[in-house]
Amino acid sequence: MAKKIFGVLEVHRHAEETELKISARTQPTWIETRAKQISKQEQAVQNLILASIHICRQYQSLNSLEQLCVLLEKLGVQLLPSQISGVNYRNNDVALSFLQHVAYYLHEELIEKIKSSPAIGWMMDESTSRTVEKSCIVYVRYLENYHPKTAYYTLLDMEGDGTAANIVETISSVWRKDDLDPVNSCWFACDNASTFTGINEGVVAKLRRHFQIDWLETNTCAAHSFCLVGNRASWTIDLKSGKPVIIAAVSKLETTIGKIYNYFGRSSTRQQMLKEWQNFLDMPELKFKRIYDIRWSSIRGNQALLAALQQNASDPVSSNGDRGSAKELFQYVLNDEFLFLLHFHYDLHECALGPITKLMQFDKLSYYSLMKEIKEKKNLISQWISKSTPTWGPALADYIKTTEKRKYGAFKIDLSDRQELAKECSAHIERLLIELDKRFAPSRLLESMTILFDPIYLIEHKKDVDSPDYGRPELDFIRNKYKDFPGLDTDAVRSEWETLKPSLCEFLDSPSSIDLKETFWQQFLLLKQAINSRFLEENKNLLALLSIYLIVPTNSVECERG
Repeated sequence: MAKKIFGVLEVHRHAEETELKISARTQPTWIETRAKQISKQEQAVQNLILASIHICRQYQSLNSLEQLCVLLEKLGVQLLPSQISGVNYRNNDVALSFLQHVAYYLHEELIEKIKSSPAIGWMMDESTSRTVEKSCIVYVRYLENYHPKTAYYTLLDMEGDGTAANIVETISSVWRKDDLDPVNSCWFACDNASTFTGINEGVVAKLRRHFQIDWLETNTCAAHSFCLVGNRASWTIDLKSGKPVIIAAVSKLETTIGKIYNYFGRSSTRQQMLKEWQNFLDMPELKFKRIYDIRWSSIRGNQALLAALQQNASDPVSSNGDRGSAKELFQYVLNDEFLFLLHFHYDLHECALGPITKLMQFDKLSYYSLMKEIKEKKNLISQWISKSTPTWGPALADYIKTTEKRKYGAFKIDLSDRQELAKECSAHIERLLIELDKRFAPSRLLESMTILFDPIYLIEHKKDVDSPDYGRPELDFIRNKYKDFPGLDTDAVRSEWETLKPSLCEFLDSPSSIDLKETFWQQFLLLKQAINSRFLEENKNLLALLSIYLIVPTNSVECERG
């Protein structure tokens, strides 16, 4: 019996030991416990940093960090306590410190990427702060795994001196501080200001001389240049004074549109009356928010606008001044010259200028795509005035036809001298074409690079790529341009191009290449590396030229947004 009891006790003791061992294994060690606590603290700090970044991105005052933290805690987000050892972690000073720390880390990371990029480009835009202090925002273009990227680099404080010499001195100082050698800088994108583009004393010219980088090319912002095209086409040189003056017809058009905005934009009562007429006639609502938000082209054919003005002009409740203003504006709008030019500019925008403007919204706009679109639209508007009797766009053609009987919808209209109006419109198109040729002159360097490296061009001309002499003249021009570029063997690059062409032709023939316009070269290089691990080394000179092409900042719209 005793043996039996002893056996049961032994089994029980063994079970206890086993349970203790298993329990001990499930308990975390001190190191594990400490790691978990540190992880929780890191998460709490990270959440505070993210809160600070959120406030900054929303353009809110850093003083609102504490209120945001209270809200986050109520939502269950883990944050550092507001007070630790007498230190407050939820005020504007802490938020600024967090942002400075993050900015420093990101800047250091960016510098390493710039240094490892085979070629770089700079994008600079001059601006003025609320305190009227001059500054320059600087973006950088670099390559990461042969994928072009754009990143904010710095903000240059000009200290009131916006001269080219001071800009060069300031950016050079920043490069020295970051230990950056700009020797592989190939592109400098900017607006059309002479401060940057001056042939001898501009920023780019001074940088070339100072750093001995003759291959640094100016690349003016396409969006800014196109804006100047539209602006300059509305001006001419006064024969008496020799100074530029705005075209009278354009001035009248802008004045009338401004009067419409001022009349309706400042009165909710007038806007309500216009809205009622628009609802009655089942027309889209014409809103007046800010003068630059008005879709002025929406005025075209807007019978509700004329009806509202006519009603106000005869409204017995309104004051004499109000009735007089409405009558005067009614006469301005129901005017054949105004409506003729309005329909003309509507066609010009919708058929030609609008598509180009829309294309320029893409950050990764290629030189080939831009110039191709501009050429197509130039041909289109040239055809409008190519004959003795112009062939106008659809909106103006309809307006001319429907008003032949001196009726514009429900209103009578007196016709102007339409031959003179046609001459005015033709002259405007001629000025526009001259400005397009001036602002978007062909670049032999970019055209040569397009023929060699642009995916869209290569896909469209893939039958020609296989010819023995394809790309040779263009490559010779580029070789000469970059003959002093660091590490480039201008002789070896010719054989590399000839060796690469068969593989490139084969890749172009694959159906998948058509869908790889943005990642075309990335995918091609990955494919070649999978076959030959030494591919990049064996073609380093040609890939150096490819790198220069890939970072071309055709459109500096990203810099403008900054």
